Amino acid sequence: MIAVDIDSDALAKLRDLESITKFHMDVTDVESINEVFSRVAKKFSGIDGVVNNAGIFVGGPLVELAVDDMEKIMAVNVLGVFKVTRAFYPLLRANKGRIVNIGSESGRFAFPLNGPYSMTKFALEAFSDSLRREAMFHDVKVVHLQIGAVNTSLLRSVHSSYAQAVESDESQFRKQLKTVVEVSEKEMDKSADPQIVAKAVHKALHKRNPAARYRIRNNSSRRILEFLPTSLVDRVMKKALK
Repeated sequence: MIAVDIDSDALAKLRDLESITKFHMDVTDVESINEVFSRVAKKFSGIDGVVNNAGIFVGGPLVELAVDDMEKIMAVNVLGVFKVTRAFYPLLRANKGRIVNIGSESGRFAFPLNGPYSMTKFALEAFSDSLRREAMFHDVKVVHLQIGAVNTSLLRSVHSSYAQAVESDESQFRKQLKTVVEVSEKEMDKSADPQIVAKAVHKALHKRNPAARYRIRNNSSRRILEFLPTSLVDRVMKKALK
């Protein structure tokens, strides 16, 4: 097994696990990715799977968002997945391996003030679908996981991001942001154990005929919103955040 992370401290926690080969890698940096690829290719003639799990959160009103923040989340959540997959595809093809993309229920329904994150996860949905329909010609399977609220550092960053935005007196959406902070607090209380996602990843990598997409602890109420008329959903959103 190979573990890569931009967080050196996180990799250090795995130092006692001799079965795991560890590499420091920045998914936004092509040189960093290529360096890891070269080292992996020297050791393995092929690989059985790639799990694209790198991701960050940026939230807030789209008309107030800093351009740098938008570029940063796109660089990690979208282009990072593309760059890593593109680099390691030859090794995946050699073993007829699998690609597992960690998406989100936010990639199926776009909430107000969650635009930047939803944009990246919608893009990842399209990436998974297109890639799956291309990779099938090489017997490489692509599985997309739509994840709900999970108790990770990313979920905690959601709350802190909105809480920080509320402190700004300059926002035109301060009232709505306060409501979103309350919702994010409830999300943290109901969040799932990360082990649930780990088991889903294991299933996606090992099941003989995996589904193209798995929903993991999605919010049932939010899922209903996907199928309601757009005008009705917009009214519900306005009433909920008014």
